[in-house]
Amino acid sequence: MSAYSVTINGQNFTVILKRRIGSSVTFTIDDREYTVPVDTSHRRSPAEISIQPLPKERAGRSSSSSQATLPPEVKAPLPGIISDVKVTEGDTVVAGGTLVVIEAMKMENPIKAPADLRVTKVHVKKSQEIAHGALLVSVEPA
Repeated sequence: MSAYSVTINGQNFTVILKRRIGSSVTFTIDDREYTVPVDTSHRRSPAEISIQPLPKERAGRSSSSSQATLPPEVKAPLPGIISDVKVTEGDTVVAGGTLVVIEAMKMENPIKAPADLRVTKVHVKKSQEIAHGALLVSVEPA
């Protein structure tokens, strides 16, 4: 596991790279896990991005504030098509459980629960095309 301080368009994030399998990378930002495909076949105009490794003592620490506060919404970390919806309103999901699956660039990307939670509303349906940042489900702590 490698930890990085990432600045994207002036905003800082702590990113922990967990694994890379084939053309897919799994990482966490503020204790939320994302798996995304990496496409290097074409380049768009780049955003202003800088990446700096964090000192080892900061890399292993979790932010207690991010563990204490569950965001009320789970949003799409990438654009694609909803290939499966694994939850319904009222479901209780344990941390790491799959909420929805997004197909992007012929790869299935499970979107997992960032913590134990209860689904209060599902905002997407199977075969729906979604943009990056689209609202997938509303949640509350379990």
